[in-house]
Amino acid sequence: MADMTAIALKGGGHPARQAGGTPAPRFWLAALAIWTLLGLLSALQAAVYAAYTGEVVQWQRILPLRLADWYTCAVFTPLCFWLVRSGRGIAAQLAFIAGSVVLKYAMYVELLRLIRPAETWHLGRILARGFATESIAFAALLAVVHALEYHRRYRERELHAARLEAELASARLDALSAQLQPHFLFNTLNSISTLMRRDADAAEEMLAHLGDLLRRTLRPRDGHEVTLAEELELLQHYLDIMKIRFQDRLVIRLAIDADVAAALVPHLVLQPVVENAIQHGIARKAGAGLLEVSARRDGDTLEISVRDDGESGAAAAPGRRPEGIGLSNTRRRLRELYGDAQSLELAPAEEGGLRVTLRLPLRTR
Repeated sequence: MADMTAIALKGGGHPARQAGGTPAPRFWLAALAIWTLLGLLSALQAAVYAAYTGEVVQWQRILPLRLADWYTCAVFTPLCFWLVRSGRGIAAQLAFIAGSVVLKYAMYVELLRLIRPAETWHLGRILARGFATESIAFAALLAVVHALEYHRRYRERELHAARLEAELASARLDALSAQLQPHFLFNTLNSISTLMRRDADAAEEMLAHLGDLLRRTLRPRDGHEVTLAEELELLQHYLDIMKIRFQDRLVIRLAIDADVAAALVPHLVLQPVVENAIQHGIARKAGAGLLEVSARRDGDTLEISVRDDGESGAAAAPGRRPEGIGLSNTRRRLRELYGDAQSLELAPAEEGGLRVTLRLPLRTR
């Protein structure tokens, strides 16, 4: 067996695994293909050398001998994986190398006697000539297996850590979503309670809209994201409630580009931002107030903007307007879902008032 380290060229990935960590059949097929390729390359080298020295290239002799040499090494591949995975020490691995070389040559000699019975083959002579170099080759094979197993264990630890992180993030998102729902509900019920004193019909209509909103909000769903179109439908129920509360004091404008309707956004991400604008901006303004909600594409980013004209100038600067539970909660949800690929900014709008801008990675289902 010549230049066993050549097999390392195929060792960049970890073996495909079945349940329990056992290499899958396709891995052993790939290993057999590699050993065959090495045997063919060895035969080609022998043929080139024969041609260079002026000898007749006898493929019928060279090819079987070279393949037999490499295949008698290949049979030890499963044993190498077993030895490495069992955690045996250096002494056991050295003993394995020595024993494997002897067994390899014993099998090789028997194959040679079958392939070329007319020739004489001596195990002792072959061992004396190739024991050291073959031992080095088996040591290289063990090193390759060690590298593959180390990579496999590293990947398993990495995947396990990723699963734990994903489970933790999902738990945090569930907790944050659970906080939003009662917070919004209590605020809406308080509005209904206030309205009932002066307009019972309007309060009843608001309760009907609240029922529709709660059915959509509490409906089970897979994952923490919905399309922007779905989120806007949910927001519309909330706005219907606010229209009843504020009547002609609330003017709403929506400017949603059609090409972002299918973009994914966190479920219940708009309502807290709009609620913050109404509660801390429009509700404190004398006369009618304007609420603008827009969404557009900016390269690979989805940009959502919510502006109210309740305050202007320095009074609208970040830090001057309080962030309620909903807005601060939204910040944490965005961070959990998108990491550094998101932002939520409050800034005075050029048209007056305060603008809240959300930037998220633009993704669809």
